[in-house]
Amino acid sequence: MSHRMRSMLIGLVAGAFLGAAFAWVASDGSEDGEIDAAGALKKLGPMDYFSLGIAILTLARQFGGMLNKA
Repeated sequence: MSHRMRSMLIGLVAGAFLGAAFAWVASDGSEDGEIDAAGALKKLGPMDYFSLGIAILTLARQFGGMLNKA
C-alpha cells in the first residue's frame, strides 16, 4: 500500500471515529430518548469548541509521530 493511500485510509478512519464520537456526545443530553443534537450544541460554549479543536490537533500530532516512527 502506498504512503498516500495509507494516509488517506488513516484520515478516513480517524474522521469517521471523531464524527461518531461527536454525534454520540451531542445526542447523549436528550432525556426522552429522542436525538436532540441542536439542543446539545446550544449548550456548548466557545471554550468547549476551543478544547475540541486542541484535542483534534493533538490527536493529529500523535498520529504524525506514530507514522514517523514506522
